[in-house]
Amino acid sequence: MKKPHGFTIVELLIVIVVIAILAAISVVAYNGIQTRAKNTQTVNAATAWAKILKLYYAENGSWPTVYSCLGNTSTYQGNNGQCWDSTSWTVKSGFLAQVQPYASNYPEPDTTDTTAGTANPSRRGLLYSTDNSTYWIMYVFQIGSGTCPSIGLPLRAGPNILGSGYHCTYNLV
Repeated sequence: MKKPHGFTIVELLIVIVVIAILAAISVVAYNGIQTRAKNTQTVNAATAWAKILKLYYAENGSWPTVYSCLGNTSTYQGNNGQCWDSTSWTVKSGFLAQVQPYASNYPEPDTTDTTAGTANPSRRGLLYSTDNSTYWIMYVFQIGSGTCPSIGLPLRAGPNILGSGYHCTYNLV
């Protein structure tokens, strides 16, 4: 008797299930890679800005007097120009003018909103500010969850959990 050729429905279902499992694993791995890449971009920008600010301090004996988001003037364009909504934090041209002699370019962080899904104002990228002129600080906003990276500055606080991310605060010394 001649045996029929082809696949049974059970064999086809097994192949479909295996393909679905592999696809699910690939999607999860891809999303993790995207998050790590965005956070690496932010950490690299923060490290570069820490060096720029330290060079400024070494030559001037003080920190820049203009508080600013860190990047160039187009870094936060899709976000009303703000790295921290509700407080009008933008990249200030006065700040860029102060640090321009110490930077051949202005490093850009990732601008994904780290407070997505919460009632908090949006926060993204990097922010240079002061605590009543006692401490000069840099905020580093990252997506996902994790620990505060080493950027060449002492850690002041963090990680502080936000909606879809966290932030770390560093002292400039």
